Amino acid sequence: MNEKRRARRLRVFNAIRKTPPEPLAPPDAHDQAEVAAMLRAIGIALVEVEQPTQLVEGRLLQIAAQYTTEPVRVVVLPTMLMIQVGNVGYEVDGSTHASLQLDMAGRIDDIASLAAVGAITPADAVAAIEAARTLRPRFGPVLTTIGYAVTTVGFGMVINPTWASLPGYLFLGLVVGGIVQLGRPFPGLNPMLPTLSATIVTALATWFVADTAHDGLLRVIAPPLVATLPGMALTIGAMELAASQIISGSSRLVYGMAQLALLVFGVALGVQIAGEVYPQSPSAQMGGWSLYVAIVVVAIGLNIYLSAPRRSLPWIIAAIAVALVGQSLAGTVMSAAHSGFVGAILVVPFSMVAARVKTAPSAIVMMLSAFWSLVPGALSFESVSQAASGGNIGVSSLGATGAAILSIALGTVVGWSVFHTIDARLPWPKGLAQPTVR
Repeated sequence: MNEKRRARRLRVFNAIRKTPPEPLAPPDAHDQAEVAAMLRAIGIALVEVEQPTQLVEGRLLQIAAQYTTEPVRVVVLPTMLMIQVGNVGYEVDGSTHASLQLDMAGRIDDIASLAAVGAITPADAVAAIEAARTLRPRFGPVLTTIGYAVTTVGFGMVINPTWASLPGYLFLGLVVGGIVQLGRPFPGLNPMLPTLSATIVTALATWFVADTAHDGLLRVIAPPLVATLPGMALTIGAMELAASQIISGSSRLVYGMAQLALLVFGVALGVQIAGEVYPQSPSAQMGGWSLYVAIVVVAIGLNIYLSAPRRSLPWIIAAIAVALVGQSLAGTVMSAAHSGFVGAILVVPFSMVAARVKTAPSAIVMMLSAFWSLVPGALSFESVSQAASGGNIGVSSLGATGAAILSIALGTVVGWSVFHTIDARLPWPKGLAQPTVR
């Protein structure tokens, strides 16, 4: 009876999962220099789409095992990659470009998954990676800006769900989305964007939004500034420190804190220009249903703003729902600063399992969307910016900030470990998902 149940479960799972392809050739059938070039191309592309260095290193070693039996050495840093294959193949590359474009991240992840099972030649992998790194966003600047404004409304419904604030979120989201779009053709302006965005948003919120919304300045400006918040850098840095990647983790944390300081300076400058917003009675809340509407709104906005792959919207909605609902439920029994742990720990195995369904995008697409929805940097920005705008800040506020960042990072690490532990014990065949490289 157990064998029949096992066989039935195997047939059902194989019907919906993507089965791994076979290797094209045995190890050592490829030139070492070509293997090193492939590892360099895949590694630097994974770094550019915000993958933690320890995961990039692990994937490159897994890929190398499919193509060579020579010893392979890999050093991964946030802006540099060094590869050595045997005594012949040496590669060094660096990049200061980072992208959260979801279709690009998904394409690169698909190529890496093919290489992890030896199902693509090194030359084809390099060509596919080069094409993926130059992939243009699916939507133009106008639609992308609108998508960011929609995302801002969704985040506002999560952080501060009041009817009176919605028009303000939309207006400020359009402003910040426009500023981000103007900076893309001019990379040299990127260091100025956090300060510029925070200054303009603070001034506009003071003059036109805060008094109308009756929600105070900080709760109004936090959602539209999500694009410039260093939440991803701080979270990944914490993950790298947890994995003993001291150089990578500490450098990302320093970079994140510098970005945060620029935002705080922008808020302070905006307050000096526009004046202070005096304490107000808050507006009426929408109700508990607003969280579920916000999930859909955030998913639609991120689908456009981050250029998600085609037909991935239902899966993005599902991943964001897992993260936010898990975070909300955890908030009933633990502090808000720690509830992100539960959202992160749930979304990682969900994304990894869902990615095996034929119609699903890569797991990285769902996980990046979910991490954006957790808004790890919003709490830190709101706490620290209280000092800039005249509010009180103390050790408890800074402690809550650190706890929020570390809880999401720890939840990601635990979720990853739990998934691989369970996956190794399941009775169905193991293997990576079979992607399609277009």
